[in-house]
Amino acid sequence: MIDAYFATNLFLDFSIIGVLILGIWLFRSPHRAKFGNLMAAFALLCAGVLVLWRNGIFHPGWVFLSLLIGSAAGYWVAKKVTMIQIPAMVAFQHGAGGVAAFLLSLAELMRGSQTLGVTNEISGILGLAIGSLTFSGSMIAGGKLSNKLGQTPIILPSHTLLVMANLLAIMILGVAALYAPVSIRLYLYILIIILAIIFGIVFSIRIGGADMPVLISFLNATAGLAAAFCGMIIESRLLIACGATVAASGSILTHVMCKAMNRNLFGIFVPAGQAGPNIPKRQEPDVSTDPAETNSPQNNTTNTDTNLEKAVEIATKAEKIIIVPGYGMAVAQAQFKVIDFAKQMIAMGKDVKFAIHPVAGRMPGHMNVLLAEAGVDYDMLEEMDSVNPEFKDTDLSLVIGACDVVNPAAIETDGSPISGMPILLTHESKHIVCCNLDDKPGYSGVDNPLYKNPNTIMLLGNAVETLGQLVECLTSKIPGSEDALSESIPSKNYREDKTTEAAAVLSSAKKIIIIPGYGMALAQAQFKIVELASIFETMGVEVKFAIHPVAGRMPGHMNVLLAEAEVDYDKLYEMDAVNPEFPETDAVLICGACDVVNPAAMETEGTPISGMPILQAHEAKKIIVCNYDEKPGYSGVENTLYTNPKTIMIPGDAASTSDDLIKALKASI
Repeated sequence: MIDAYFATNLFLDFSIIGVLILGIWLFRSPHRAKFGNLMAAFALLCAGVLVLWRNGIFHPGWVFLSLLIGSAAGYWVAKKVTMIQIPAMVAFQHGAGGVAAFLLSLAELMRGSQTLGVTNEISGILGLAIGSLTFSGSMIAGGKLSNKLGQTPIILPSHTLLVMANLLAIMILGVAALYAPVSIRLYLYILIIILAIIFGIVFSIRIGGADMPVLISFLNATAGLAAAFCGMIIESRLLIACGATVAASGSILTHVMCKAMNRNLFGIFVPAGQAGPNIPKRQEPDVSTDPAETNSPQNNTTNTDTNLEKAVEIATKAEKIIIVPGYGMAVAQAQFKVIDFAKQMIAMGKDVKFAIHPVAGRMPGHMNVLLAEAGVDYDMLEEMDSVNPEFKDTDLSLVIGACDVVNPAAIETDGSPISGMPILLTHESKHIVCCNLDDKPGYSGVDNPLYKNPNTIMLLGNAVETLGQLVECLTSKIPGSEDALSESIPSKNYREDKTTEAAAVLSSAKKIIIIPGYGMALAQAQFKIVELASIFETMGVEVKFAIHPVAGRMPGHMNVLLAEAEVDYDKLYEMDAVNPEFPETDAVLICGACDVVNPAAMETEGTPISGMPILQAHEAKKIIVCNYDEKPGYSGVENTLYTNPKTIMIPGDAASTSDDLIKALKASI
């Protein structure tokens, strides 16, 4: 018969472990990752509370003071740290986990030196050593990631021999500690800690900046392993499970990173060479070069005014564009300018994607997080393997702050630090525009022949500035490019007149239906739309949101965006439910939607959207459209709703036009 107390504890342990695993499983979906993170954190909080409850608190004042200080410090760091500092912070957290592991192991080894079983004692010594090397290795990684230490590998004379001798000494001391008299074990433990710290330093200093994602993933695994051994010495199922989960995930991530870089883990940690990469000096322009050679590297990199004009012309004419972000984008905090460019291109009807190299940032997933922070739809992010075949059919590849991950030398040259590493095949594109700070080599120290490619245009300087210039030029006519952006950019007076007309219609309406589309998502205008809906309701207007099944880039996209803006679910109506109501609706407000309200879908045969059910907005008494322009949507089919005499078009960014409507309505109340 199983003891009831034991069964209860077992149930609690497995419940917490189950919640933790479920939280981690939710990381697989970008839209659920935030909730998964909170769920995993809640599981760890429950685990900590359960451990304290089981073992009792002997000095509650000190315990709660420690918890308060640690929580305050963690909150302060989380609020202060920027996305660019996240990799260094992650390395620091791994180091903190290593410190906790070796301190706990040391305390338990000393406290139970005469009563511990052999398994517990071995686990304690392993926790001591692995925790110590994790700490020092993470500090080195954090220093490199925060640019406090140089990125170039430091390789000492007989480096591999030093590492192996250090490891052997730790193993000998560990075995000795098992059999040594109790009186001298403390000294052996301290020696193990010192040697393990030295091991972590010597082990990590020869890892260069290009291989830093592998080191970070590996240290993630060792931190989890140290925690699992701590769980074994104190016989805590929760700590064993949590530590083993972290160790397993870190190991898998390390394997994924090595595979992405076409690297052998042993080759990264034990390089064959005995010296760091030879970083070539920057080549100065040759004054004897003929200026007429427009494809020369000098003209590619120094004639910035001409290059900007060329880049604008290419972007204007391009139909398919792939944006390649790199760590330089993160350093310059240029992700928001990148989004401005992407919005411009999408509004012009172009096919835009983001190509993400697995090691583009300083740690796995860094680029994804940065772009998500800037509001990029996850469906626009393409991984290397899926996007590489598309480059040869791409009109423009825009590279922002990336070097090694787009360096053709990786596949063309043997014997370099990046030889054999898979890259994004941007060099196969018809045109390449590089918005990099300079044309120097990346972290690998290998010259990038992409910069000298005759199809490459270099826009050197801070990416925020160069992208800002590019976006600014794309919003006006460019000399030498008559078809630039604006066949008809509306004047300020035109927009004001249309906004005033729309505000008058909305203020007199009794029933309004709002139709959100993908353009609203791109402009991040959902909060403005919700504010408009709130104003309507204060005026006594009946407000509903009409949701087309394919209004976003995936099913439920609009629902999630509006839920994020705290719209009540009862106000969201599916197409079949809301379509009969349009004839009795005084005004329909369309924000960034096109094909899903295009009457051509049921009026014209033979088009890409023929027969597609739509929201019957054209049946309303008045239609107000807040779209970027009057061009067709993704289908390429002209929208007859725009020329409907009942329609009021307010062209421009949906966030700004919505804001104008809000101001006009408030003025009329």
